[in-house]
Amino acid sequence: MNKLFSRAGLVCIIALLGLSSCNTGYRTDIQQLISPSALPYLKNSKLIQVSSYDTSGGNNDRISIAPGKTATIFNAEGPGMIVRMWFAIDSQDPYFLRRIAIRIYWDDESKPSVEAPIGDFFGCGFKYKQYMSQYLGMTSGGYICYFPMPFERSARIEIVNETRQELFGFLYQVDYQKFEGALTSDVAYFHAQWNRNIRTNYDSNYVILNAEGKGHLVGVNLNIQSYNGKLGFLEGDEMINVDGEKRPSVHGTGTEDMFSAGWYFNQGEFAGPYNGLIYKNDSLGQIAAYRFYIMDPIPFKKNIKVTIEHGHGNQDIADYSSMAYWYQMDPHKPFQHFPIAGQRIPLRIVKPARLLEAEKLKFQLEGLKSRVVDMSDEGPEWGENKQIYIEAHDKSSFGLDLNGLKESLYDMNIYYSKGPSYGNADIFVNSVKAGSIRGYSPHLLPNGIVTLKNLKNEGQSIDIRFVITGKDNLAKGYAIGLDGISMEPKRNYIPDWYILGPFPNPRKIGFNRRGIDSAYLPEKYIDLQKSYQGATKAPIRWTYIQTPENGCTSLVERVNPRELVVTYAVTYIYSPDNRKTTLFLGSDDGSKVFFNGKEVYRYLGERIAEPDQAEVELQMKAGWNTLLLKIENNLGAYCFYARLLNSGNQLVISADKKNIPVTE
Repeated sequence: MNKLFSRAGLVCIIALLGLSSCNTGYRTDIQQLISPSALPYLKNSKLIQVSSYDTSGGNNDRISIAPGKTATIFNAEGPGMIVRMWFAIDSQDPYFLRRIAIRIYWDDESKPSVEAPIGDFFGCGFKYKQYMSQYLGMTSGGYICYFPMPFERSARIEIVNETRQELFGFLYQVDYQKFEGALTSDVAYFHAQWNRNIRTNYDSNYVILNAEGKGHLVGVNLNIQSYNGKLGFLEGDEMINVDGEKRPSVHGTGTEDMFSAGWYFNQGEFAGPYNGLIYKNDSLGQIAAYRFYIMDPIPFKKNIKVTIEHGHGNQDIADYSSMAYWYQMDPHKPFQHFPIAGQRIPLRIVKPARLLEAEKLKFQLEGLKSRVVDMSDEGPEWGENKQIYIEAHDKSSFGLDLNGLKESLYDMNIYYSKGPSYGNADIFVNSVKAGSIRGYSPHLLPNGIVTLKNLKNEGQSIDIRFVITGKDNLAKGYAIGLDGISMEPKRNYIPDWYILGPFPNPRKIGFNRRGIDSAYLPEKYIDLQKSYQGATKAPIRWTYIQTPENGCTSLVERVNPRELVVTYAVTYIYSPDNRKTTLFLGSDDGSKVFFNGKEVYRYLGERIAEPDQAEVELQMKAGWNTLLLKIENNLGAYCFYARLLNSGNQLVISADKKNIPVTE
């Protein structure tokens, strides 16, 4: 019994000694080190700076990094904490902010806890823009970070040069506190991750962070580039779900509000300690902003998912990229694949989603050689990251056959590459010169474009011919690089409608609504003089509207309420005989088509309206035909597009058919 007691007593004494050591400075008190209120108190640490100073005693205080190489600029043993990083970068690459990467590893981990393009890590990946916040900044040529980064065993910082040019000057200072004692068990490690979606043409939120473990979010940086050159995408709400919750515990009121701004967020740059607008470019539709959660960190015990709408209801198409900054206990969930350098650089040209890829088109090469080239490391703009490279020579020519065309007139954009080895060509359409290519550029670029207007479809085909006319004096060859073409028909939209709404669209389950399948009175008979009971029980009547020139018939200002409702639109089509034609329809959200009282099409779901999302075959009868649309809205935008294929002068379309003279 005494032996057992003595052993137990020994264990207790050792434990008490351990606890005593925790209270006498052998455990590091980070709060005492970094808190402003603790400035007068003595520090139990040593500040060490690791820098690029010239060890020979000269003034060449920089390192150079060969293209494709990685430089380890910091490799220290712990326990310690990085308290300041400062860099200065001398690069000739115009996109070095995205092509140079920073990676940070803690405690000999094999996967980085920080991985990002260097510009985005410090605030902006579009261009260098001087600003200063409490934790990050771009400072008159420098880059500064004050996020505290503790580590127990080791820390390593790598700089990766993926610019294809020597990085002649990289200057750095990394200051860290070397601790005498170990970190306490509740000290989390700094993490930062970059994400990008080049084209947000989907209905779900853009994901900034999806992490697992225990920690807290401390910051977000967001870079957005619009696809239409307009900064109209600032209505998207941020939503943050913690520990598997079904509904977000943080649900914002708009992108501008997330950064503590308001209605005039994109009208002036500002920088504060915790939030600010770093950069904007109205002509390119670019904007970069930051938000730090310092007084309001967002803790998580199992996981966290940080998302944001791209426009209200995810209706805007844009290039979204982001940084998330957080602390968590390791090990962390491995990051998603880090894109190669070419897929990180900003967009230099915006191309349409429905691009006919050149490598999938039928060319008549007439003895010339061609090959499909992977362009993924040259930039994110090439369709499917490929182009067709045609090894042309002076005075040579080749053709492109476009067959099976339905429309009578088209506008066409031809997208081509520019570069050191590309030549010039004239473009002939149906044997008539319509445009030219000028291919030379000292750098390989995706931004060549030729616009051809009012191309006539002759026998369901258009003949395109390229004739090489020479090259720039500096060009190395006559090659032609083609990415693809876009063809937009000359659309003549249905000119006018009578609309009736709103009718209710009650919830069925989740986002499924019953309104699209509820047969309201207009589906049974149409009386333009009759009033109906609408969604609010108040009477509603048919209202005459004309379609705007762009074809987007908006219902936002025409029905009230406009969310969780359905609206009808009716017009009439006179045909001199029995025939088939095609209705092209686009809607936000769901839609139904009734033709002469019969349902001929339905779409159940949520989407952003675009022209020609659906093709619906209509069987015309001789005389007047009734076209009735039913357009559903859940939340957000509310509009539709509608037109007929090749109506020409034979069909008469009018919502007010009584006032249109026709020959019966």
